Amino acid sequence: MFTKILLMSDIHITEPGVEIAGLNPSDRFRRSLEHAAKHHADATHLFLMGDLTDTGHVKEYQILKENLKCQPFPVTLMLGNHDERSAFSQVFSNLPMGFQHGAKKFGETTILYLDTLNQNNLNSDSGLLCNERLEWLDSNLSAGNGPVIILSHHHMLNTGFDALDDINLLNGNLVAEIIAGSRRCQMVINGHLHRIVLSTFKGTPHAAIKSPCHQMPMILGSKDLFPSTAEPGGYGVLLLDGQTPILHHVDVNF
Repeated sequence: MFTKILLMSDIHITEPGVEIAGLNPSDRFRRSLEHAAKHHADATHLFLMGDLTDTGHVKEYQILKENLKCQPFPVTLMLGNHDERSAFSQVFSNLPMGFQHGAKKFGETTILYLDTLNQNNLNSDSGLLCNERLEWLDSNLSAGNGPVIILSHHHMLNTGFDALDDINLLNGNLVAEIIAGSRRCQMVINGHLHRIVLSTFKGTPHAAIKSPCHQMPMILGSKDLFPSTAEPGGYGVLLLDGQTPILHHVDVNF
């Protein structure tokens, strides 16, 4: 029997009247939530995997909070490069201060969700796990022997999208080494790329999910970050049974 987990990344909530690629991010997010509630009502949890807002303003987080009121799932919020810690903390003041990472147990499987936001660096869109966060990850991977799934906003491995690989997790190879070396991680899942991408590192699968809103054009090998496209959006459905995790992706017909 599977435990079902919902994954949404790169929500990019904007203030009223502000569109991305001709799309309304709040509307796309609400409709994805409605789709999930209708078709996956048996899900036990929803992770929002960073880039909750587009500019990190308080008003955007307030809109996000309002959108989350009527949906039925317990929610965990993660941070991405478009987020801003202080504004996030002002609106979601009921959450612990500090790094927005943690561990949640679902049956035999532990989901570790990372905080890869590297605020105040020279390349503000890239991610980083500082020494404190690396120690937290290593400690949690060493704390038991059951299966682990890791959620990250930023991707760790190169993808062929050169412009996005320039703003990946800066110490991604080190982090991927730590994860693979633990021999506990069944899958690493990230957002940030706005596309479905699959890879492996030393036997550990790495997968990226799309955004409910806008997507990255399918143009490989360019250092230019092309404008986003209005391709179908969607979300991930992760099935866990302690043995073989399965990741589906649902396109929502907007």
